Amino acid sequence: MRLTTARLAILVMCASVPLAASAADRVSAAPPAAEQAICPILARMLRSAKALDTAGFMAPFWHAPTLVFAINGTLITGWKTLYAQQLKWWQHRQGQLHYSELGPTGFMAVAPGVEITTWHLYARYKLADGKAGGSAFVVSYVWKHFPRGWQIVYGHESWVHPPD
Repeated sequence: MRLTTARLAILVMCASVPLAASAADRVSAAPPAAEQAICPILARMLRSAKALDTAGFMAPFWHAPTLVFAINGTLITGWKTLYAQQLKWWQHRQGQLHYSELGPTGFMAVAPGVEITTWHLYARYKLADGKAGGSAFVVSYVWKHFPRGWQIVYGHESWVHPPD
């Protein structure tokens, strides 16, 4: 039996009402457990970054040689290598440094126990020598849930104007 266009439209509308209600319920529901667990970690990372505390900032990164971090066309492999590079990035930043969030952190569940976050930030600095500047940047992290908690296993950072 062929459905007329009007019957088909009514059928589609009736079928979509429960889907729309379900989507609205998800939007108004509390954040998923992963988001609730990761947000405080990101907040601690931001506080550590503002204090140029490399150890505090790097604590949530997976302490493994297979950790990968990509930044502006460069790949850094391994926690120890990334830690050493982070020390270099921050060692000459004596002065004022301020990070601010430019919007809410994006979360995407990609598999059980795996989340991607997207963090849109702005860094503004004034160095002891008088040099000042700032730039927007975006950081994406792949988080994996381990028995000891959530850790970053992959990161990517891109800057509008990379720092010197």
